[in-house]
Amino acid sequence: REPMISQLFILAPNGHTIVHKDYRGDVPKDAPEVFLRRVVEKTETSPIFQVDGVNYICVRKNGLFFLCTSVFNTSPAFVIELLTQLTKVCKDYIGVLNEESLRKNFTLIYELVDEIIDFGYPQSASTAELQAYVFNEAAPISAPKGESKLLSNLQSRKTMSSKAVHQPISLPNSGARSGKNEIFVDVIDRISATFNSNGQVKTFSIDGSIQMKSYLTGSPELHLALNDELVIAGGERKAGYGCVELDNVNFHECVQLDKFEREKMLVLEPPHGEFVLMNFHIGSLRHEGQIPFRVTPIISALTEYKQEVRLQVRAEFAEKYHGANVKVQFTVPKTSTGASVELMPNAKGQTGEYDDATKTVTWMIRKFIGATQQTLSCKFVVSASCNVKKEMGPISMSFEIPMYNVSQLQVQHLKIVERNKSYNPHRWVRCLTHADSLFAGCDTGVWRGVEAIEVRSNKGAP
Repeated sequence: REPMISQLFILAPNGHTIVHKDYRGDVPKDAPEVFLRRVVEKTETSPIFQVDGVNYICVRKNGLFFLCTSVFNTSPAFVIELLTQLTKVCKDYIGVLNEESLRKNFTLIYELVDEIIDFGYPQSASTAELQAYVFNEAAPISAPKGESKLLSNLQSRKTMSSKAVHQPISLPNSGARSGKNEIFVDVIDRISATFNSNGQVKTFSIDGSIQMKSYLTGSPELHLALNDELVIAGGERKAGYGCVELDNVNFHECVQLDKFEREKMLVLEPPHGEFVLMNFHIGSLRHEGQIPFRVTPIISALTEYKQEVRLQVRAEFAEKYHGANVKVQFTVPKTSTGASVELMPNAKGQTGEYDDATKTVTWMIRKFIGATQQTLSCKFVVSASCNVKKEMGPISMSFEIPMYNVSQLQVQHLKIVERNKSYNPHRWVRCLTHADSLFAGCDTGVWRGVEAIEVRSNKGAP
């Protein structure tokens, strides 16, 4: 199979073309219109399809469409990987991947695309390798009003705004970022969990990763130490009380694992830009404290035709933490009428709305204090033959919890080995925990988007 590409497009969420490269002239110019027509009409939901002998292969990122067309028998998996890497390279060089940043940096984007693909043949999509051939610098994206002052205040302390990671990498000899050497480390947990109507956990798993974004100059050696009590399942060491047990792990190719088994230390020379240092999987619930919220739906019949769903949500974490932007959604039976939503009398910073078109109840809680419980009541009318439990659902939940980490995997210290005494790097570590989407019936609860953020300086680490 020849890995040849006929056209490359980057399309805005509204379908307008931001970047267009026609490498071979063998595909009609209206390829984006054909693609968007299929997407809008939902005749094609697959990222790969064929129309009139033209193969369409697409990756969607942050609402943007990265689209390739080809009349050749090109490997779809190869093109998907190429487009995915293109999104990462663009983000590394312009900082934020959205329509505004692409339009402001279209000259830089075209320069990157020309280096990555030549006459339809992929060349190199490595952020570090491209630095020798790319000379345009990223145009700054204006910060919201008042944000620059906030950033300056944050940087004077040992914390950094989470937006600081969305900065373009520096080009060699450009003098960008005032020569400041920084590296950002994100410990990310992706959680899936279901639980029954009594609040008991039915399934639980974590698919996590440690991601890095490097702004370091040169190629310094980096030592990253994880929990001393870290245990990998299947190894010689058995998990005990207080241990963090991972079922599976894999590492980036730049990692040297000589010290990992003995000292739980990762040694590496980080490549420029953003990359995944380590992936890990936890396949079961280790202890009850890993569940941040419990959702308990209670269905009761008020009369023969009137039903009430009382939804109770309890925060299982300590009261020193709080959930932010908590969103709970569920649907009532399609045959129901006259639904109404009622919050508790002491509910502050909460809203409850019902959309009759979709039969969806949306409950928003701006700040959910730990170790507390919130309740919402929804009443509606159904026919006598309606089975409410079967026709209810699904229930979903999304939220953020600052400074809260579920997997307990931690970066103990982050050391950059550099002999030059003038080399003064800045190290930043944060934890993010969020859950994959889950859906279940009303007899089971579900939570679907946990996001916990902690940003702290690791500059004083040994």
